[in-house]
Amino acid sequence: MKIKYTDILLDLDDTLIDTAENTRLTLVELFEDYNFARYFPSFEDFYTIYYASVSQLWELYGLGKISKATLQRERFIAPLSLVEEITEEQALAINDDYTERIMRKGTLIEGAIDLLNYLQERYKLHILSNGFTEMQYIKMESAGLSGYFDKVILSDEVGVNKPHPDLFTHTLKEIGVDKRDVIMIGDNLLTDIGGAYNSGIDQIWFNPGHKPVKDFQPTYVVDKLADIKTIL
Repeated sequence: MKIKYTDILLDLDDTLIDTAENTRLTLVELFEDYNFARYFPSFEDFYTIYYASVSQLWELYGLGKISKATLQRERFIAPLSLVEEITEEQALAINDDYTERIMRKGTLIEGAIDLLNYLQERYKLHILSNGFTEMQYIKMESAGLSGYFDKVILSDEVGVNKPHPDLFTHTLKEIGVDKRDVIMIGDNLLTDIGGAYNSGIDQIWFNPGHKPVKDFQPTYVVDKLADIKTIL
């Protein structure tokens, strides 16, 4: 019999919601509305600088090395720091504008709804996300995901981020199951998959970019969400 779990933990960003695409769409809007072409040779130049900066910030946040406030503060200050005409205050206002816009974007990873419909008939589903409280519920609603989950557990509310084992311990207690009855689905090898692995929880690594495995072998690896239906 294929089913051996009772509950599934799902990451939200870039596992179900296509946050990378929603980010890109939002940044295109900002690039045009704030006339960033005055400061950058092209959108791609701006996007490359932004992506490198924000990826590092999220990694540091996941490891608990910077605070939520620092991430939010630096998200646009860092990539715009070379533009003398844009003040720190203006960069913070641009960040607020970005936040309001991206929450309303509803692009999903291909196969997300089909997978959720399949899983919902067989398991209890729960979100486990490092995203921010004031954004995640609105993002889920904008993407049409609000009705699928028994629990939505946000590191922002708990006070500790994936991959820290305390968040996984809290999650198991919150949903009332043993770690043997749970599997984690996520795209981030460090925070989602490594966090679950180190907590004794099985994992499905959604790895569409075919990134190399490091340090350990996930329980399962898929490059399409549809492939998860052959596992669960």
